[in-house]
Amino acid sequence: MKRAFCISLATLCYFSIHVNGAFADVLFESGTLGPTGVSWMDLQAQSTPGTNISTFAYNGVRFEFTQPVLTDKIGGHFVAATEGTFFGAIVELNGASDFPNSGDLSTPDVVGHALLAFPSSSAEVFSDLKLALTPGWYALVFGSGLFGATTDGGAVRNGMDIGNPSYIAFQPSSAFGWVNITTFPNHRFVVKGVVVPEPGVLALVSITLPSILFLALRIRR
Repeated sequence: MKRAFCISLATLCYFSIHVNGAFADVLFESGTLGPTGVSWMDLQAQSTPGTNISTFAYNGVRFEFTQPVLTDKIGGHFVAATEGTFFGAIVELNGASDFPNSGDLSTPDVVGHALLAFPSSSAEVFSDLKLALTPGWYALVFGSGLFGATTDGGAVRNGMDIGNPSYIAFQPSSAFGWVNITTFPNHRFVVKGVVVPEPGVLALVSITLPSILFLALRIRR
């Protein structure tokens, strides 16, 4: 009985930790992580490919969730000339070809945002962004000049695309609005979190928990 209790309790703790994001999984990744330690000068000289993440260029990618999720972190592979902040935002879309409703990301389709720190030598960086998202299409967008972000830098593109990611971009100074980007592949944009368990799993836990507590009391006595 004691062994069964320990197994049940460990299972319950594992479930609880995952739901609370302590062991977040990769929910979406646009590409693989290439070699890190790239300098800003490497991007400027184009010896390593990169894309501007700045006050004058926002870049992002569309993705789809087919189940409810709890996001935990957003991030990717970035670098800048000096350390500083940039923003990441998740935007709800109406479909696979939709764009954010606003250029300054001020409309209600922006469901959450966070500040990230540019490294001066390229690295994979993340920031907390905890959201409960329903199944559907979304965009993960990075840039600067909004939400308190102040630094211009770049996304390093020295990995390989996973599947066929749908990249998008926006230039505040442009009259064209949001556009699809097909000529700049291999970004490393990532959303971490956990898939929300099916209702049946939650029901099972609610049924099992009283029994586990009862066993715990008996063992203690």
